Amino acid sequence: MNSIHRIGVTIAALVTAVVVAGVFVAQGYVAAQAPAQATSQSAGPAAAGATGVPETVYVNPAPTPPVIHVTQTSPPGQPPVVHVIVPAQGGDDGGSDG
Repeated sequence: MNSIHRIGVTIAALVTAVVVAGVFVAQGYVAAQAPAQATSQSAGPAAAGATGVPETVYVNPAPTPPVIHVTQTSPPGQPPVVHVIVPAQGGDDGGSDG
C-alpha cells in the first residue's frame, strides 16, 4: 500500500510540473503575440489621421482657487510712550513752608 501512495504522489507531482510548465509556455506565447498585435493595430489610427479627421480630447479645467478678501486690518499696537522731563523750579524741595 505504501508503494502505491508513492507512485500516486510521483504522478501527481509530474502532472503538476507539466501543467505549470504549460502555463509558462502559454503566457510566453501570449506575451510574444501582444507586441505584434499592437503594431498591426497602430496602423489603424494612423490611417484615420491621414483622412483629416481630428481626434477630440476633453480635459476638465483646474478649479479656480477661492478668493480671500481682507475686510478688517489688525488693530494698531501700543501707542509710543513719550517721557517728558520737567526741571524743578527755584530750588523748591517740595518740603514744608516753615
